[in-house]
Amino acid sequence: MKYVALLSGGKDSCFNLLHCLKNGHQLVAAASLSPESGKDEIDSYLYQTVGQDGIALIADALRVPLYRRVICGHPLEQGPEYGTASPGGAGTPGDETEDLYLLLQTILEHHPDVQGVAVGAILSNYQRVRVEHVCRRFSLTPLAYLWQRNQVALLSEMLSAHINAILIKVAGAGLTPSHLGLSLYAMHPKLLRLHAMYGTHPCGEGGEYESFTLDCPGIFKGKIVLQDTEKVSSIEGDVAPVAYLRIKGAEVVHKSEEDLSAEANHADVPVPPLLEPCFQHVRIQVARSLGFSLPYTLPTRIGPAVSQSMSLPPSVRILGPWIAVGNVHTSSENALHSIAEQVTQCFYILKDILAKHVTSSPSEVLAKSAMITLLLPTLDSSTFSAANTAYSAFFGTSPPARACIATGESVILECVAWVPERSSENSKADLRESQTRRSLHVQSLSYWAPANIGPYSQAVSISPWTFISGQIGLLPASLTLPASSDIPPPYPPDVERDPEIHSCLKTSSLALETALVLQHTSRVIRAAPISSRNGDEGGFGECDSVGEGTNVDSQGGHVQLALYYLVDAHDLNHARAGITAAENPPTPTLYAVVTSLPRGARLEKVVVVHSGRCTLSDPDHTNDGTEFVERTPEFFQGDLPPTSLDGQLELYWEVSHFAPSSEACAVLFIRCLVGEASSSTATANAMEDATKRLRSVSALSPFLTRTLVSKIFVRPGIELDKFLPLLNALFGDEMPALTVVPSQTVASRHETEWDCGITLMAV
Repeated sequence: MKYVALLSGGKDSCFNLLHCLKNGHQLVAAASLSPESGKDEIDSYLYQTVGQDGIALIADALRVPLYRRVICGHPLEQGPEYGTASPGGAGTPGDETEDLYLLLQTILEHHPDVQGVAVGAILSNYQRVRVEHVCRRFSLTPLAYLWQRNQVALLSEMLSAHINAILIKVAGAGLTPSHLGLSLYAMHPKLLRLHAMYGTHPCGEGGEYESFTLDCPGIFKGKIVLQDTEKVSSIEGDVAPVAYLRIKGAEVVHKSEEDLSAEANHADVPVPPLLEPCFQHVRIQVARSLGFSLPYTLPTRIGPAVSQSMSLPPSVRILGPWIAVGNVHTSSENALHSIAEQVTQCFYILKDILAKHVTSSPSEVLAKSAMITLLLPTLDSSTFSAANTAYSAFFGTSPPARACIATGESVILECVAWVPERSSENSKADLRESQTRRSLHVQSLSYWAPANIGPYSQAVSISPWTFISGQIGLLPASLTLPASSDIPPPYPPDVERDPEIHSCLKTSSLALETALVLQHTSRVIRAAPISSRNGDEGGFGECDSVGEGTNVDSQGGHVQLALYYLVDAHDLNHARAGITAAENPPTPTLYAVVTSLPRGARLEKVVVVHSGRCTLSDPDHTNDGTEFVERTPEFFQGDLPPTSLDGQLELYWEVSHFAPSSEACAVLFIRCLVGEASSSTATANAMEDATKRLRSVSALSPFLTRTLVSKIFVRPGIELDKFLPLLNALFGDEMPALTVVPSQTVASRHETEWDCGITLMAV
């Protein structure tokens, strides 16, 4: 696509241009915002303003037109999010972000075919969020290929690409005015030493220094030669003095055609490996399963995947500040309406339900909800597009996380929301100061993980929980699905020698999709707002990759519930082989085969994550302070084999629990061991006995009174009414919000043929 480059003059914005070129994008213009005339630098939260006297030189070196605008606004909205949560998500008048909006508006008048905007953000959510907000309003695609890169690895890659940048400002420990004007290459050893000694950011993401690029081979058509500079001290001191370099004279020396040709021939921009080692292992494990699989006969099904959701009315569950609404659907008469109309009607029904339980605006509660599950009858491209268009009318900045699958015969919604107003004064344990809603909403193309392909955030955190949107196996840099699982070696020796595994890698995308799904989920967890990993030197790269055999998900939190959606039952055992290889410790897990997934994906993963930070509650509420402790969840699993009383039923459960709190997640699986013709009395007796035995299981005790939300996965030929008596007896008046998910197959971590699977989340 044609794109415009946001230039600060620094190494990051210029190096990102090389990656834009590597990914096939065409630079047509440069853009920059600067202080008013006579000012070298202003206190901007968003823009690098030092070095603006050399920006025109960089545009000249790039041989593209430069569009500039003076920064008139101020950093009014300084929070982690920008814009309103109401539909449309307008900006904040008078904020410096709106200067970028006006600048891009001017550029689009001159270059209406521009489709993308390049930004060199690495770790700055503040910068990325605001650039993405402006891009969204113009339907432009942000290009941020440095996002979440490990800074140690990234700095080395810049030097290996022969980028020539100098320090133009210093403001960090160990840096002095004497370092101004020195090249990045000369400063590299010292920057690494400071990082090792003090934890400073090697790429300057903590404001330790700023840079100015003199040459970027492969994209610069000329070199900048400095002729006259002046060092200016802003803050003097022995620890971290602040000083910058004023460029008083410089010129661009244009490169000859021979030089440009030589650079093009030797240009080799380092790109991070598609998979980290742990996920390479997952890919190989799936390929091995495909290569050595035995013939598998699918079980005979009784009729199509029935949509029993319509028979169950919407349900509501409120626990403290949490509110969940399940199984929201239109009437059966409206099932023939268009998908867009059904989505819209479902949201209006949802808002009407919320209005009965909240005093604030139901539209605001919905816009700031934590998680939406959207079930559609099908997910072809036109249906997905229509559903997204209708869906987006209800959300603005930082929408909720979302899982989207196709199953059943109508549109179904489930919503989990957090409403602080519902927390009572004498219930301090329900509401913590840290319980503010924060989101990770990444809309840029990068190597990190997929940008959102709909109006949802990748993650929404409300301490201690993080809700992760459904992840599919897209290639992050292009947002396309892989055609195969064949990626560059090295391979393990046994794979090198095995033509069958090589054939599987070349002909099936399942192995790579599975590995990418797990990696995307892991990276989103690590970058989530309340992740224990958030804020370090970077999210991924050679120096920050996850080792083989490591619990990848818990590096940013503890996964308490994992749902895997597939579209082909033949894929289940193979995908599960790779997933099991990466699973440590075990997590309550459910697999369901549904009709289709977004973009034609073969696998989608949805998880609920706990930060591990638990409160030490004061039962008498006499202590105003809240004390936290780091904990690891306990995992329990067990089964209830048939007895003489309930010989019709077999049950299996998995629980992840942060004892002694009620914060827990579980999966419960049920199998009927007799035919459909068994008497209703016998079935009722079996359910009653099974309920008594389940209530006596200590690991399930948190769910009897504190379950907020539950999904019921039912395979074809099994009537939902058969299991509702068990749920009614198990929960009584404490029934969670229920949503029915018709499924072709319901499976656990070790077994495939269950009649029903139930997920539970207790808060």
